[in-house]
Amino acid sequence: MSDHDRLLPEPKVRRTGLLWLAGVAIVALGAGYVGRGLAPPSRTHGAPGRPLVQIVRQPTFPSLAPAVDRLCPAIATLKAGNSQAAAFAVSADGWLVSSGTLPSSGLQATFGDGRTADIDEVRADAVSGLVLAHANATGLSAADFADQAFARVGDFGFSLQTSGTGCAAVESMIGSDFLVDAQAQGTYLRMQPGAPPLAPGSPFFGAEGNVLGVATTAGNGSLLPAPIAAAIVDELIRDNPSPIASFGFRATDFTPDLAARTGDPRARGAGVALVQPNSAAAQGGLRAGDVVIAVNDEPVSSASELSRALDAVVSSATLRVVRNNQQLTVQVSRTVRSRAG
Repeated sequence: MSDHDRLLPEPKVRRTGLLWLAGVAIVALGAGYVGRGLAPPSRTHGAPGRPLVQIVRQPTFPSLAPAVDRLCPAIATLKAGNSQAAAFAVSADGWLVSSGTLPSSGLQATFGDGRTADIDEVRADAVSGLVLAHANATGLSAADFADQAFARVGDFGFSLQTSGTGCAAVESMIGSDFLVDAQAQGTYLRMQPGAPPLAPGSPFFGAEGNVLGVATTAGNGSLLPAPIAAAIVDELIRDNPSPIASFGFRATDFTPDLAARTGDPRARGAGVALVQPNSAAAQGGLRAGDVVIAVNDEPVSSASELSRALDAVVSSATLRVVRNNQQLTVQVSRTVRSRAG
């Protein structure tokens, strides 16, 4: 084979290499155009560029919708003529809680699910202002009171109101209580300043859907705490009020939670929860937060013992109370004979 024959394949190899280089160049050029199309446009002189938008996900509050849907059928409005009051059901057999003064006849309840029922009985507690109304209905949805722990300042919750076509919900917060406000007439919680006013008898729910308090007739955002309201409601349902109420005040067991509020965790006795305005107890100087430790020199260590001691009193009694680590005596008088035995 001659040298000329051995040189013939070289042009083919050179052409293959050139084709390969051309292919690489085309791919690189195409990638450049694609990258240019995907890249953000460059800012030219005198023309503002497109602002960079950054999406930041913020934490959100849990939805209250399930609780509202569940509780709305228990929310009611009581109407008689041109007057009306807020209320809520606490039993399936028709007992509703409200507050203030209600007529004893002509009342009708309209619930959040549109159901209506006539009210056939009204019972009231003069000390707290709570009213119990019985609707002629069964199978009602009912709201539950929170357990025996007082709601704390800073706790969030919501209220519900109805006109009979669903419920409107408003979130709010516990802003203060009777100790923070330096008030002495009653143990209460107060909603934060500026919160929408609640009609007397409206329930205020915690996030889990239990009643934290009931709006009072004071009209200043004050709530009767659930532990006190629940005890009074239970008495009204049983139609057997405590003898303590007949002396113009209400008491509760001096629990550690109440002790922390009054600042005297060592005390044992019955904590005064409410004092009826203009009663002998109020005029004698009894205050919410006082701890009753004796009745006519007989020691008492709980609300039930205080109730039994006062039930044996015919007209008046001397209470020995602890207030701010000092012992005081207060005179109280019976206004109504209790039916409790």
